[in-house]
Amino acid sequence: LIAAGARPPAPSPLRVLVAHSFYRLPGGENRYVADQVGLLRRRHTVELLRRDNEDLSGGPAMVARMTLSPTQERAVADVIRDFRPDVVHLHNVYPSLGPAVHRASTRLGVPLVMTVHNYRLRCPNGYLFTEGERCRRCERGAYFNALLHRCFESRAQAVGYAATLWVHRFALRLEGAVDLFIAPSEFVGRRLLEWGLPAERVSVVPHPTTLGPASTEPGNYGLYVGRLSPEKGLDVLLDGLRAAGDPPFKVVGGGPLLEALRARAEGLRLAAVEFTGHVPSEEVAGLLGGARFVVVPSVWEEVAGLAAIEAMAAGRPLLVADSGGLPELVRAGEGLSFPPGDAQALADGIVKLVGDSELCAAAGERGLDRARAEFSPERHLEGLEAAYHKVLDR
Repeated sequence: LIAAGARPPAPSPLRVLVAHSFYRLPGGENRYVADQVGLLRRRHTVELLRRDNEDLSGGPAMVARMTLSPTQERAVADVIRDFRPDVVHLHNVYPSLGPAVHRASTRLGVPLVMTVHNYRLRCPNGYLFTEGERCRRCERGAYFNALLHRCFESRAQAVGYAATLWVHRFALRLEGAVDLFIAPSEFVGRRLLEWGLPAERVSVVPHPTTLGPASTEPGNYGLYVGRLSPEKGLDVLLDGLRAAGDPPFKVVGGGPLLEALRARAEGLRLAAVEFTGHVPSEEVAGLLGGARFVVVPSVWEEVAGLAAIEAMAAGRPLLVADSGGLPELVRAGEGLSFPPGDAQALADGIVKLVGDSELCAAAGERGLDRARAEFSPERHLEGLEAAYHKVLDR
């Protein structure tokens, strides 16, 4: 018997094959997969099945590979036979892996677990967001909408991803090959149930964050950390900073909107806003340590908010859009929220945090306590192990 309050004994070591198509541009998902492999290796034997999207050229060959590639399927099957995993854990399949992992795992009888990092199970671009607005046009399979709207940079991309998603969902029925979907937030878990997945095939395992020395002493500036792209709500952030009186603020990250945002800030006469561009992850910790609060102004339905979780682990209070998985992170006073897209409400939150050091310290303390309790690497490892045994014990 396990004593009350004691941790259960560590499970027997497993053989886990982690599969991921690494994106061309570095980002949170690539970093998470690399961290997950290291975390799992603390107690298990792990092999990474890696494909790199930067190795692919575009055009019909890429579309064919992500739609159905017998060559890729054979290569994945060879890895599975050689490594003999107890479970395969799949992340991004597009475009390098395509359906190869699903089909090879099913054919060889190995349980398949998949983390849902975005909305590509139903949306060709993965965001449920296009032309500056949330969008759910394609959820029932009407993927021609990706061609009618500006969901991609080119029409060729739209055709490729729309066709691929239709084939994966309706012709190959890949969702049926996944034994368990891991949702990184309660919000995503509910969305999967809305899409018709049975509850027994969905588990919520929040993303982890590194826990180190942290202080809840308020810093001197507001902070945004993340990709500079339309769904992130950065135009709303700049309008909110203007309405809040131009307090000191740092925008950390790169992306397609960097120069446009700099020009917008200049037009708004925001003298106290600094755009740092891309910053190495090891330097982000220092920027978090000097921040007074962290803003996540997303206008899409953010899946989990890894940047927000990292801010909590640094003892920084949050100011988040009431969207997607973000509200879950401030429900116990770990910060403030505002309606997505509402620049004045965002400004009101900024003014509160700039002017109230006690509020900042208290919210930061609550966030830090929660990060230690719910988002630690050890807690995440236990969640992954529970997910694996859920499919292995069936």
